Amino acid sequence: MKLIHCADLHLASALDSRLSKEKARLRRRELLDTFERLAERAREENVAAVLISGDIFDEEKISVSAKNHFLKIVALYPEVDFLCLSGNHDRSLSEEGNLPENLKTFEDQWTKYSYGEVDIYGIEQTNENCALLYDSLFTDNSKVNLVMLHGQTIDSRSEPAVDTVILPMLKNKNIDYLALGHIHSYKQGRLDERGVYCYSGCLEGRGYDETGKKGFVMLDISGNTVRSTFVPFAKRMIHNITVDVSGLEDGFDVEKKVLAHLALLENDDLVRVELTGSVGSKAQIYPEDLEKKLKERFFHARVKNNTTLKIDPEEYREEMSLKGAFIRKVLASDLSEEDQARVIRQGLRALSGEEVEEH
Repeated sequence: MKLIHCADLHLASALDSRLSKEKARLRRRELLDTFERLAERAREENVAAVLISGDIFDEEKISVSAKNHFLKIVALYPEVDFLCLSGNHDRSLSEEGNLPENLKTFEDQWTKYSYGEVDIYGIEQTNENCALLYDSLFTDNSKVNLVMLHGQTIDSRSEPAVDTVILPMLKNKNIDYLALGHIHSYKQGRLDERGVYCYSGCLEGRGYDETGKKGFVMLDISGNTVRSTFVPFAKRMIHNITVDVSGLEDGFDVEKKVLAHLALLENDDLVRVELTGSVGSKAQIYPEDLEKKLKERFFHARVKNNTTLKIDPEEYREEMSLKGAFIRKVLASDLSEEDQARVIRQGLRALSGEEVEEH
């Protein structure tokens, strides 16, 4: 039997803090499209159920259009059950009426769904039940047991709190696979001698803090053995790239070095480039121009200039110019080296009649 474990869809996310309104709207649609592709994959693979371990939506007040779109996708695939757990961002779908028959929900007490010799348990955490849920979980040792929870794992027997999962308190409960949501990157580890815990990560990255491959986990259960495989599935990947431009004095050379670092990336991706290293005061580096160039190729791009200025005070000691006087004055100030570099960089741009970088 096959199952799919996914989480953190975050449908109806705003996504407009960096993206234009048009691209944010497109990206929101892509989140729904990726979930529909997942449902189609489940049907093609004869998956019995899709386990969604929380945060289907991005806010507790669910967007009506996103909710209806999600429910319509579920209803289009009646051969597949969708087991939907709420997370810390959304509220339980159990409160909604007219749900498709193949959509299964959880409440604030342990609920079990059985598929032959496989039992799947889930509970939605509240302030009232978070301290009691561990002692109230009882499983059948003879079955294959999967448990769904949403929260940050804690390795010590600390005080239970909502949106945390205390791993030691789930040991020796006959769990073969603990299907977690909340962390947006794939992660798997041992729970005890019998089972493992796993974060599937999100289906699609949304910001530059969600880099790398995103997707779901395919579970193949045969007898009492659970085999899990992470499946990259996102339409777009998000990258944070650091490029050391030390010694480069010309914007053309900087651009060529950056493009060489990005050569193997897909044009559909989102890219954040951080320029680092030490450059001279005469270096002509224009991050805004480079960012504009990258936006012509990628879905979205950002460039951050975090280079440091390498300035020899002796070079400007005798220079009789406004630039020389400005640099000497800054170097003689009480500013930190970092602030001195920032002020000098911005000042030189202003003295050259160029736009000052935004921070």
